[in-house]
Amino acid sequence: MDNMSDKERILVVDDDLNTLKMVESFLTLKKYQAVTCLTFRDAQKELTGGGFDAAVIDYFMPNVTGLEMMKAFHQTDPDLPVIVLTASRDVKVAVTMIQGAFNYMIKPVDPDELYANLDKAFSVRRLIRENRELKWGLKDRYKFGHIIGFSGRMREALELTARAANTRSNTLILGETGSGKELIAKAVHYNSARAGGPFIGVNCSALAESLLEAELFGIEKNVATGVDARMGKFEAAHGGSIFLDEVGDMSPAIQAKVLRVIQEREVERVGSHTPRKVDIRIIAATNRDLDAAVAQDKFRKDLFYRLNVLVIPLPPLRDRLEDVPELCDHFLAKYCAENQTPLKKISPGAMNILLAHGWPGNVRELENAIERAVALCDGAIVSPSHLPSRVMDAAGPPPDPEDGESGAGGLESKVNEFERGLILDALEKSGWRQNKAAAMLGVSERSIWYKIKKLGIQTGK
Repeated sequence: MDNMSDKERILVVDDDLNTLKMVESFLTLKKYQAVTCLTFRDAQKELTGGGFDAAVIDYFMPNVTGLEMMKAFHQTDPDLPVIVLTASRDVKVAVTMIQGAFNYMIKPVDPDELYANLDKAFSVRRLIRENRELKWGLKDRYKFGHIIGFSGRMREALELTARAANTRSNTLILGETGSGKELIAKAVHYNSARAGGPFIGVNCSALAESLLEAELFGIEKNVATGVDARMGKFEAAHGGSIFLDEVGDMSPAIQAKVLRVIQEREVERVGSHTPRKVDIRIIAATNRDLDAAVAQDKFRKDLFYRLNVLVIPLPPLRDRLEDVPELCDHFLAKYCAENQTPLKKISPGAMNILLAHGWPGNVRELENAIERAVALCDGAIVSPSHLPSRVMDAAGPPPDPEDGESGAGGLESKVNEFERGLILDALEKSGWRQNKAAAMLGVSERSIWYKIKKLGIQTGK
């Protein structure tokens, strides 16, 4: 065989030499790489080397069955598609084989049927690999280190996120709209033991009660009304996590049904009384004060306690302004890449305005502002004129031209004082050791050294 061929490699196992040679000739005709074995032991040795895209095996081999062979093969390569050859048309054999086989074929082997089965097997294998790569890509994307947050409160939130990922407990994320609750929910899921399962999100505030009920629990088929069956989000999340965003906006009736799902681990579709078992983890989020809602009988106390196992409070952006420059760099890189334009920078004046804004829409509002700036900026530098008017208005009147864009007593002075306070606090807490202070602030030693020099901070303690 030509080992340099880029065609698929197939392991063929049969104790009948005639069948073995015939299948090999069929595969060679299609330029596939065929590796043939007369015994199970030889097949195991070949499979240990890896690199096979499919296996074609005889069900009735000396001292071993096709089912036993498949189990052994799948211990080495869990995704290997196995096509079983059998001379028996016994239904029991077919049922047994379908438990682990991609498909089975009756001897004598029909080449066209073999080619069709292999084509399907290769397609399925590619999809499995692509799906796994996608999930690993998502896991990498939602690594804790990829979430921007150097402030003390944000680091605390990320520590709680890491703890939540290592448990099976329901998790409640608290934060204002736009603060990144879904990002944290995905970080919990994709760093947990359920990362291989689905992550299903539902916005509980976006749908009316009847629509939300159908969305969550699904619909049973009704022949009389012509309604087709539809799987709900709870069923779709089986084996993974469901993210109930803005859970505080659910009606009392929906709250009661969600509570039953948590307690019984089963759902009933709308129009059905047949429970369906589900294996899910619930990650909920809200911008509401659920303690107050419980006290006012607007949210079920028992559901609150079920959801409120692990709590992750997210600070609003206005309380972690030190993260704004890093977030801006991230969004600049993202939208410059999307628009296929050279990477832009933000002018000191524009950055001062961004740092002075209160960000009622939090990170989502900042991202929108940077996306807009990238679209409007034709040059390499984003200036204040490229920022949204609401951000400019919040910053107040522009500085006196004689003082310059960042003159004394202006925004730059306020930003410097803000940074000075943060660094002094970190230095005091770290015993005036710059390396530890830098680690506390999430910056490099070189960066904190530069800031100390720039701000004139005395470190001779």
